[in-house]
Amino acid sequence: MNIAVTRIAACSALGNSLETTAEALRVGAVGIKTPLDLEQTPEFASGAGEAPLPKHMQGPYRAERALRSTLEDLLRDEDRDSIRTGRERWAIVLGTTLAGMRHCGVGMRADERGDTQHADAAFARTSASAVLAHALDGLKFEGPTISVSCACASALSALSHGCSLLRAGIVDAVIAGGYDPISEFAYAGFSALQLVARGPLSPFAEDREGMKLGEGVALFVLRRLEPDLMSAEGEQIRAIITATSESTDAHHLTQPHPEGRGAARAIAEVSRGGPHPQLLVAHATGTPANDSAEYRAYQSTFGVELPRTPVLALKSRFGHPLGAAGALELAAVIRCAELEFVPTTAGRGRSATEFPDLQLREGAVTSESPTDIVALAAGFGGANAALRLTRSHRVPMPEPLSAAPRLGLRIRAAGAVSVAGRGSSALKALSTPQAAGMLWPQFDEEVLAPLLDRARTRRLSLLARLMIAAVRDLVESGNIDTTELRETPLIAANWCGAADFTERYYRDLIRSGIDLANPMLFAESVPNIGSAQCSLAFGIEAPTLSVIGRRTAGIEALWLAEAKIRSQEWRRAIVVAAEEAHPLVERVLTRCVGKPLQLRSGAVALLVEREEFDGGAVTSSFGKLNDISGCTAALDIGRAVEQFNPPDDDAHVLTTDSPFDAALFGTASRVAQVRQRLLSLPEMGAATSLAMLLADPPRDGTVRRIASLDPHGVCWHLLHRSC
Repeated sequence: MNIAVTRIAACSALGNSLETTAEALRVGAVGIKTPLDLEQTPEFASGAGEAPLPKHMQGPYRAERALRSTLEDLLRDEDRDSIRTGRERWAIVLGTTLAGMRHCGVGMRADERGDTQHADAAFARTSASAVLAHALDGLKFEGPTISVSCACASALSALSHGCSLLRAGIVDAVIAGGYDPISEFAYAGFSALQLVARGPLSPFAEDREGMKLGEGVALFVLRRLEPDLMSAEGEQIRAIITATSESTDAHHLTQPHPEGRGAARAIAEVSRGGPHPQLLVAHATGTPANDSAEYRAYQSTFGVELPRTPVLALKSRFGHPLGAAGALELAAVIRCAELEFVPTTAGRGRSATEFPDLQLREGAVTSESPTDIVALAAGFGGANAALRLTRSHRVPMPEPLSAAPRLGLRIRAAGAVSVAGRGSSALKALSTPQAAGMLWPQFDEEVLAPLLDRARTRRLSLLARLMIAAVRDLVESGNIDTTELRETPLIAANWCGAADFTERYYRDLIRSGIDLANPMLFAESVPNIGSAQCSLAFGIEAPTLSVIGRRTAGIEALWLAEAKIRSQEWRRAIVVAAEEAHPLVERVLTRCVGKPLQLRSGAVALLVEREEFDGGAVTSSFGKLNDISGCTAALDIGRAVEQFNPPDDDAHVLTTDSPFDAALFGTASRVAQVRQRLLSLPEMGAATSLAMLLADPPRDGTVRRIASLDPHGVCWHLLHRSC
């Protein structure tokens, strides 16, 4: 099913709107300059693609304020009316690399001064949930919202998953794209990895030195391309997405596969069956390894046709916008094509010896209006995402979307590591009536020993090791062979990230300065570290990504998996959720709930497959899932709870006795209206909701509605049925 793009908005180093960005590209501008709002000044100021934001949008609030401004540009009056009247039918899927990490720097500096109150307030705004909530505050958006991360492939991945939600019929409209602000955290990390160029960013040049940090926001409104849309809003269709694809290199954490194998798979999949692309929007970071691998991917995909494939590298003009990459370049190209010109690549020029058959668009702007466009993005952990679109409306008239069959997910296998030990049975034994109010023991890392290759994992963050161990337990208990595992997509979920490595990296960055960052700690601090390290540990070449920044991220990951499986893009998926307990995180969360909180490390992994509820189902001791849903009320947890109105379906509402879930049944009237059960479990952040599925599975035809809250005003829930 093709997906229509009806709205586009963007902010970049070339302008605070899509229009100003396109006009700057028309005249060949380069937005890479000395940054004015970077927290520290590097010794060798090599420039960055900093957006020209007004004064009130600068400082630690760059991410949420640039995101809010772009949302305001994106939505028209009719969109806002549709959001108000059909709120559950609109969704948001945003990609980001570092979310609100600038707030973390503010918090670290306050903590160094001993000002814990202001430090904790800043730390609380670091998560992707906080950034999105503050950006949405006042917009009355109450549908499901989610943040994904696969490093610099995040925005195209978000667009891919937005398309899947529409193809599956789960929602009717999606705001998808990506964002990231310029920050010392990212600048110092890429510099420590020796990836930042001192001279100009020169993609595919013989003397290319590396990348330049950038920033930006790019947002798209996506809708199903149905007859009513084509007749009613035909003049508003900006482009039609005909294919998306994701893959993983399973090669190295920070380096692409030298032959570009993962990128080649993604590009080949979106190119299959369509006309030859009139323009290829390259990832093209200007680093020696990336450009070389990307070129080999193009060679293997297009072969002798590569010399007649125009290639454009726009990071040379506005820097590398990290989580906005791919979507920002695509947005700019679409607008330029509408204005009937194609922008060009800046830099020192293509190396004719190293890239002899690459048709890189350089020099003067040309008067063209390409209609068939392919875009590629790649990121840490070997993540690759590709997207194909057409600007021509000469596509077959689609059939109206029929009523979706009653499908859901069967839990085929499960794995876990927790304070109770290894396995789902340990979690089940942990949850007893006697457990209410108990002091939970700290997580014993010896539980991980038989599940990990110590030589390969001893330097990894605890978050990554927890996820690998839970997946290993799943693989061994479910007898999953290596071939199936390699071809199974994986979605990792976490709330607060690799807390220990992040704190150590940032404190060292502040004390030592932006030029002396620790590259190992930086690489292990990226939010998609769990999915990245799982792909490396198990050789997974299928798509891998992370759902980040929320306590409800485990259910959100199941929602994305459901959409991909329901739309028949995936046959199955591994969903793994984990949390790494850390004293600083526990301190901040305790202040958030106003009472002592016991945060404990743990991870849960599920292998889910398509399940037909109306007969022919294969039994599973772990049950089956459907009716996964989420609602958002930015910064208003009370409103999020009001939206949670479980139907009268004989399901007990199952939640935990965690302070975070207390608001679900905070009033006597609500308790009287809803049959509820409180499960006593340690607070395991994003893993808590998945732990509930294993700790108290339904039996003998019973149904449970699992519910979970995130403190920034989000409620997610699902039905858990016995088989």
